Formats: sequence, C-alpha cells, structure tokens
Amino acid sequence: MDFDCDQRDNVHFFYTLPFAKNKALIETTWLSKMDGKSLNDYDIQLEIYIKETLKIENYKINYQEEGAIPLFYPENKTDKNKINIGSAGGMTRLSTGYTFLNIQDHSKYITNNIEKIQNTKVYHIGKKYEFLDYIFLNVLKNNPDKMTKIFLNMFKASSKTVIKFLSNKSNFFEDLGIILKMPKWIFIKNIF
Repeated sequence: MDFDCDQRDNVHFFYTLPFAKNKALIETTWLSKMDGKSLNDYDIQLEIYIKETLKIENYKINYQEEGAIPLFYPENKTDKNKINIGSAGGMTRLSTGYTFLNIQDHSKYITNNIEKIQNTKVYHIGKKYEFLDYIFLNVLKNNPDKMTKIFLNMFKASSKTVIKFLSNKSNFFEDLGIILKMPKWIFIKNIF
C-alpha cells in the first residue's frame, strides 16, 4: 500500500500486484464519501502513478475495472426463493472491502443445505467484526489524516495475522495483536 499520493482530505493509496515479469495489477483506492466528482479522475491518477512513481513510460492497459464498495450493511430481506450474496447479502467486510471469501463460505453453506434451501440462514459477518468495523469506520470518518499511520501500524503485525484479521478468521489473541498496534486514544474516542 503506497500512501505517498494526493489524499484530498480523504484516504487514498495505490497498490501494485505483479503477476508476471511484465504484467501487474495497479489499483488506486479511495476511502471516501464519494460525494462529488473531485475523486473521479482515476485514469489521470493511474497515469501519473505509473509514469512518475513506478517510472514506467512504455505500458499498455489491458483491462480496466471500476467499483464502489458501500461502507454500510444493506437491509438483508429474506424473500421466498431468493438468497442475496455479495454486498447485497451483507458479505462485505466494511473496514476492508473483503467480500469474495465470505461469498465462498456462504455458497458452501447454501450448497450443503440445498435440500432445505427455504430455511437457509441469512449471512452474518459476526458481531465481533461488526463492532470492530463500526469503530474503524468512525476513526476513518473523524481522522482521515491519521489513517496512513494506522494502516502502516496494522501491517507491522505478521502477514498471517493481518490476513486472518482482515478476512474474519482471526481469534482473540490475533485480534489483540492488531489492536495493540493501533493508537489507543483515537480508537477509544470513536467507540461512542
């Protein structure tokens, strides 16, 4: 995660995931209210990042994707013969945007219970993660200028612990390991 870019009073970072010697996924990510057009110059942001930061002059974009992940849980209605999945099914971890693994887990549950599909339970991210996301989103809203340091602190934990925490698979001790790396007073103030 590269936070060395224009923040525009929000939280902004780039990341690069190489998957071959000359191919990579490069993403610009904004954590913001998206309440205006001021953040929608993604093409220009990526071009500047590729040329000025990555120092690549000769490149080709093979595919572009655009999306917006809501930072709230949707109302998850239970309609006959309909099972919501993905963000519509409340499977997005609000603090991370992670959805895919939750879709896989719930799809396995649906498959294993296909005989009694009308009784399939609505997916629930878990009270612990809802509470942690609530605090994190309050910190994000009230302290966008502190988020770079907060993210960098989080990633000082072991990568295995961070991935489990971000994927809703962490235990109490792993949660504690992440929490202890955070600036305590900012998070305490944002519980309420």
